[in-house]
Amino acid sequence: GVCDGHSRSLNSIPSGLTAGVKSLDLSNNEITYVGNRDLQRCVNLKTLRLRANEIHTVEEDSFFHLRSLEYLDLSYNCLPNLSSSWFRSLYVLKFLNLLGNLYKTLGETSLFSHLLNLRTLKVGNSNSFTEIREKDFAGLTFLEELEISAQNLQVYVPKSLTSIQNISHLVLHLKQPVLLLDILVDIVSSLDYLELRDTDLHTFHFSEASISEMNTSIKKLVFRNVQFTDESFVEVVKLFNYVSGILEVEFDDCTHDGIGDFRTLALDRIRYLGNVETLTIRKLHIPQFFLFYDLSSIYSLTGRVRRVTIENSKVFLVPCLLSQHLKSLEYLDLSENLMSEETLKNSACENAWPFLQTLVLRQNCLKSLEKTGELLLTLKSLTNLDISKNNFLSMPETCQWPGRMKQLNLSSTRIHSLTQCLPQTLEILDVSSNNLDSFSLLLPQLKELYISRNKLKTLPDASFLPVLSILRISRNIINTFSKEQLDSFQQLKTLDAGGNSFICSCDFLAFAQRQQALARVLADWPDDYRCDSPSHVQGQRVQDARLSLSECHRAAVVSAVCCALFLLLLLTGVLCHRLHGLWYMKMMWAWLQAKRKPRKAPRRDICYDAFVSYSERDSYWVENLMVQELEHFNPPFKLCLHKRDFVPGKWIIDNIIDSIEKSHKTIFVLSENFVKSEWCKYELDFSHFRLFDENNDAAILILLEPIDKKAIPQRFCKLRKIMNT
Repeated sequence: GVCDGHSRSLNSIPSGLTAGVKSLDLSNNEITYVGNRDLQRCVNLKTLRLRANEIHTVEEDSFFHLRSLEYLDLSYNCLPNLSSSWFRSLYVLKFLNLLGNLYKTLGETSLFSHLLNLRTLKVGNSNSFTEIREKDFAGLTFLEELEISAQNLQVYVPKSLTSIQNISHLVLHLKQPVLLLDILVDIVSSLDYLELRDTDLHTFHFSEASISEMNTSIKKLVFRNVQFTDESFVEVVKLFNYVSGILEVEFDDCTHDGIGDFRTLALDRIRYLGNVETLTIRKLHIPQFFLFYDLSSIYSLTGRVRRVTIENSKVFLVPCLLSQHLKSLEYLDLSENLMSEETLKNSACENAWPFLQTLVLRQNCLKSLEKTGELLLTLKSLTNLDISKNNFLSMPETCQWPGRMKQLNLSSTRIHSLTQCLPQTLEILDVSSNNLDSFSLLLPQLKELYISRNKLKTLPDASFLPVLSILRISRNIINTFSKEQLDSFQQLKTLDAGGNSFICSCDFLAFAQRQQALARVLADWPDDYRCDSPSHVQGQRVQDARLSLSECHRAAVVSAVCCALFLLLLLTGVLCHRLHGLWYMKMMWAWLQAKRKPRKAPRRDICYDAFVSYSERDSYWVENLMVQELEHFNPPFKLCLHKRDFVPGKWIIDNIIDSIEKSHKTIFVLSENFVKSEWCKYELDFSHFRLFDENNDAAILILLEPIDKKAIPQRFCKLRKIMNT
């Protein structure tokens, strides 16, 4: 339901918008016209932003169908007039911004009488808006925020703002203070928080008769980008006294065009700053600073102030006498100034700030931690000290601190180690954004430790922090932590360890993903906890990372692989036995042996007519009958017998191969004994190989006795074929 069309150079409202659109942003375009039909189908629209266009015309019924609209921004366009008809059906509108247009008044009739639910209203412009009339805000009874930009306001009709019974926050842009008191009289009893912006108070004069008898409700008064003189500052101080409800005053980015000479300006009749308890000054500019008085004439006004903030105003000294007058001060913030140890010595003098509990000296010019601690020993009530963003660089072995110190902020001070200098009474310690690589300091009362953005590799030892409940250790170089480490922190409720470079090991993932209670302890879990390694899960959330079985159970996988290999070898052995694998290996060996020899032996190397292969059990018939017949034949045949012609000492397999290759023929004397003989089988194997490889008929078979065909192994396919012939 969100349609974002800002900064698209559109010159009209896009067509085709439907009831499905709930939020429409068309700001920063070039739209000039809003017609009756442009938004008529957007009946469910709740937010409409048309800021910073060039709209000069809005037809009367342009917003008539937007009955669900809660947020409407028409600011910084070119609208010359405003019409109540635009808003008559916007019953649930809560936010309306009409700033920065060209209108001079808020219309001829009351614009906002139908907007009963309106809570934030912004009207006016910096140039042409000159009048506020009694009917302008009629119908409005309660506003959380009202902003009126009227730098050139010339006419304010009394009681124009009294119809609004309660305004939480009023922002007034007034160039001159001429009509300021008239406005203040109308709102002083219905306003909680007044903010005055961009005003030159050089001519401001407070009249006691205007407000002295009024029931005031203003609690906070803010001056933003306002210019004072010595005289007008005194008039503002008078205002504090007469508007008795003011508890907090703030000066932000203001300019004091004076020299601080209040001695002749009737301050002697003013004893205090009214009921003001909180004074805040930010970015105060004093052009004539080097002519400025010592402010001693206003010291007496500060006795009731409890909280003072003077930030980024080039303060380098708080005089001892002023510090002693601040008898009710509990909180002092001097951040982003020029305080050093030399000037702090004068500021924190004896009897200075007797009830001060919190002192903030962030981003000043402090350099010695030891000297800073000694200078603050006069502050007996001090419990909270912020000296962050100072350049201490190192920490001495021992220091002295006020006895009630509970909280210390040393973040961004460039320290690289912690020592016993830290107070043992600390309950909260912030050492974030330093160069620490370890934490081994015993702090028995510490409840909260902030040590993010350092170089720690592991969590601190829990024995040093027995009552720790909050640990923020994000953005370090921690790569893992375990259940045992977390359990050792017996009172730990919050752990922020995000943004570290976690090694997502199996143990770490198992711990992080299975511990349901971990999500209640870890801050920013799971989005801020991501894996840095292994590489295939880098960048993934720890909660989502998954490792393979082999990565998490290496011993089991190795054992399984070994068992599988053993079973494979066992199976291979069985198959080799059943499928004659050994024979195939022997044949491969024979083939390799044969390949090393010439394909056919030269004629001169053939020594025998035949090699006789027979079983030793058939030797009687072979040697006494067959050999005798053949060798005594005419002409005689020369036979090769293993008993007689094998070369002594030569490997028997080589003898067989050589004898077969040096013979014209090979005679096999087949019998049951032959089939059972291993060596006869080998001779038959090699001869069978020659039948295949050389395709010759060198084998002569003699069947000594009938042999069952099943007795001849299946692998001797050619032999079985010959037997069939």
